[in-house]
Amino acid sequence: MKRIFKVLVATASIMAAMYTGGAMAQGKGETIKIHDYPGLGNAMVRVAIEKGFCEKHGIKCQTQMIPSSPLGMQAMMAKSIDVAFAPSDAVNLAVQKGNKMKMVVGGNSSNILLLAIGNHMESPGVGKPFPAYMQDLKGKKIGVAARGSTVEIMASWMLEQAGMNPEKDVTFVATGGVPTSYGALQSKQVDAVFSYDPVGVICDLAKTCKVAWRADTDKVPAAMFATNGGVVNQVFMQEYIDKNPHVVDAFISAVKEADAFINNPANFAEVLAISNKYFKLEMPQGDAILAANLKRYIATGNYRAAIDRKSVQANLDMTLTTKQVEKIMPLSDLIYDKAP
Repeated sequence: MKRIFKVLVATASIMAAMYTGGAMAQGKGETIKIHDYPGLGNAMVRVAIEKGFCEKHGIKCQTQMIPSSPLGMQAMMAKSIDVAFAPSDAVNLAVQKGNKMKMVVGGNSSNILLLAIGNHMESPGVGKPFPAYMQDLKGKKIGVAARGSTVEIMASWMLEQAGMNPEKDVTFVATGGVPTSYGALQSKQVDAVFSYDPVGVICDLAKTCKVAWRADTDKVPAAMFATNGGVVNQVFMQEYIDKNPHVVDAFISAVKEADAFINNPANFAEVLAISNKYFKLEMPQGDAILAANLKRYIATGNYRAAIDRKSVQANLDMTLTTKQVEKIMPLSDLIYDKAP
């Protein structure tokens, strides 16, 4: 009996250690400033703040609104914030240049690039398998965020996969961000746009345009679909990680709790209320558009704390294929070894 009792006690101790391991990573009241951006933004951090998950793990999380990933990374490197919200390919480039940093936990997992086509354009390929809808674009004006941008590079790759010449078969037009891209499509300045939501959600709700392709749900081209799972992540400088490993681990725990909360369907109304507290879309049906956008992102698994290593590798491989970089770094140089 004594031996059995000792075994049970030992087993209980092991289980207790497993379930209370987060206590070892408790912060000590440290404040960390985290990159956020307009729109649905850094949703898991917003939820971690509003639901008290950061405080539960001994840290104070504060968001800093910065409109783009490059600016967020610059702010992190300048130490005006502690955490950047950045895509894996941008981290790869920064590390190549000698800036030591690591992705520590997920943020926006999905590749949210999409192709929307104006109702004024004939598009018999929409609804048919790839590459039919791409071939509809021949001779058309295609909107992209900026000339030479990653969006244009990905659009060009898609055209090439469809057997087309992006330099001869289409005309790219810089249409800026989501509002101006949608506006250019509606005013017929362009025939189609490669962009992001809420452009696609607006098309679906208003029936003013058609979504021909989404990178997060369409499995062809396979190399593009493979990028889903680790696209944009929370990034710390290596120096910060080395000095404050307990804070980083506490932050990971808080984000993991936010992941569980967001992905529980029973919490959707509260997650939407939190989102609306941080951002309002000032346009007709703005609230409905953001609600539909949030619902879609949750349904497609966009909010995940885990960093899918295969996805990160697929993203980096894509940058090599499209000649955005000459080499890619090992994942061990880019991802924190304790990242989920």
